[in-house]
Amino acid sequence: MIQWCARRPAVVWAASAAIILAGAVAFARLPLATRGAVELPRLQIQARWPGASPEMVEMYITAPVEAAVQGTRGVHRTSSDSRDESANITVELQEGRDVQLVRLAILERLEMLRPELPVGIVPPAVSNYVPEELQEAPLLRYTVSGPFTAGALQRMMEDRVVPRVSAIPGVGGISVRGGVEPGLTISYDPELLRRIGVRPQQLSELVQNARIVQAVGIERRGAMQRPVVVRDEPKSVEAVAALPIAVGDRVFRLGDLASVHPDEDARGMFFRIDGEPAVAMSISREAGSDAIATAAAVREAIAEVERVLPPAVRIRLTSDDSEGLADQLRELALRGSIALLAVMLVLVVAMRDARGVGIVMLTVLVAVGGTALSLHLLEIPANLLTLAGLGMGIGVLVQNGLVVALRVREAAAHHESRAVAGRRMTASVV
Repeated sequence: MIQWCARRPAVVWAASAAIILAGAVAFARLPLATRGAVELPRLQIQARWPGASPEMVEMYITAPVEAAVQGTRGVHRTSSDSRDESANITVELQEGRDVQLVRLAILERLEMLRPELPVGIVPPAVSNYVPEELQEAPLLRYTVSGPFTAGALQRMMEDRVVPRVSAIPGVGGISVRGGVEPGLTISYDPELLRRIGVRPQQLSELVQNARIVQAVGIERRGAMQRPVVVRDEPKSVEAVAALPIAVGDRVFRLGDLASVHPDEDARGMFFRIDGEPAVAMSISREAGSDAIATAAAVREAIAEVERVLPPAVRIRLTSDDSEGLADQLRELALRGSIALLAVMLVLVVAMRDARGVGIVMLTVLVAVGGTALSLHLLEIPANLLTLAGLGMGIGVLVQNGLVVALRVREAAAHHESRAVAGRRMTASVV
């Protein structure tokens, strides 16, 4: 190989130029992040149901979600943990499966399952499983405030902002915190109930028994089986008000005996900015996406949506991790340029040979270009660690190039002699 290269310098020069050019193009297109992408073959599904016991969470959330997920192609097995007010389901994928494709398939199944889930739950969220030690902070954080209730602000975010931002390439997840849980308030007149002969406990039992969930069997498809459940429950305030209650020979509607209206449960938490109700929104990036480009696209989308919101609603950007990343990258590029210039000056003073200095620096450019091209072809995002490692590796590259250039310069001006000198140094350079 060394002798072949020594006989064909024109081919080596052309290949070096091609690698440098391709590396420059690839480097400009590399996604940038604060750290490497973490994508384990495992997904996490989390759902919340305020006020529900572990048994209720297991029956009405965990079991239906597990049944829906187990039928997804690429799922190896699931494990769940049902607690007070929350369900946590871990989905392990089959070896070699694309995590993002399986995640999208699970999201589709959960969207089809949503009408069957209880009223008042926080819809299940699917996210990549990342160990706590490797978790990355949200890319962007916003606060939304205005002269509206926390529930109204939360609905504005979920109806207008979240769908728009979720469609941006590179956005991995959005969470809105500080809002409320929707619910119902049923108020009755004790005197009215006493005259009719209805006990308040009957109203409570009517609402509790309005939801019917009954297992009727098991459906089997090959090695997979899932329970078949009949579900019936009121879906709106009007449906709750229309629930019938029998009193002797007469049948009343719940709305005739009590006042039924929607209510908001703040769960004992109140978040205010400048004396006005507020909610917080966190946006995380998708694994492998460019943090700087994603953050810029999100900021632009938020500015567009803000123009169609009520004028009194204010959306403030509280933190942006991409700004710190951009500053660190600029500082790293500046230090690298200064170091490269200093190395070049030292080589000029030491070698006193412009051609030798050019060849040594060319080897550095070829190595950097080849590294950038490899990262791009392997779809590995560049982060601070890879760029810092590349900067430290330049010192080794310069040292090897300097040794090779000096030894080859001492050899006779013939390709055979240069090939022999190159072969002698191969083991040391490697």
